[in-house]
Amino acid sequence: MRIMKNIKMSFVLSLSFLLALSACKKDIKEIGMPGSKVEGIKASWVLTKAIQVDELSLTKEAANIYGYFASSSKLPNITFTDTTYSVDTTGLDLNFFGAATGTWAFDDPEFPSTITFNPEGASSFELKLNGPIRPQDNLRLSKEVHKWCKGKATWAMSYNLEFKRN
Repeated sequence: MRIMKNIKMSFVLSLSFLLALSACKKDIKEIGMPGSKVEGIKASWVLTKAIQVDELSLTKEAANIYGYFASSSKLPNITFTDTTYSVDTTGLDLNFFGAATGTWAFDDPEFPSTITFNPEGASSFELKLNGPIRPQDNLRLSKEVHKWCKGKATWAMSYNLEFKRN
């Protein structure tokens, strides 16, 4: 009698396990071709977050400096087209983009990690991308600030900026 109970219990447990295992099966969906990164960045963007990081600090101390920008009448913004950009930083002493207009390009159109900016009348520079460039994502950029000591550049500070589509 006891052996029959054990067999029945083993059967029920095995059946329960198999049912649970088959319920966990996931459907495989086609994700399609990856979207164009240029199409992902083409938009008007407005600043939503600004963090200044002390890269020389052992703990990488950070300060939220968004309030500095939010205290002005207009937040910094940038608009990208296929190859050009324009910014409005009227009234701000700190402009991360060099000039009001210019051209831009990804380092790699398929898998970009940086954007090269060529502002009109100023030297070109790069900003790192801190995330994907898709229509549903915010634009996250980093600007590295280096100091020169004995002819060698040292990474001293960075600005981590986040923009949302306007």
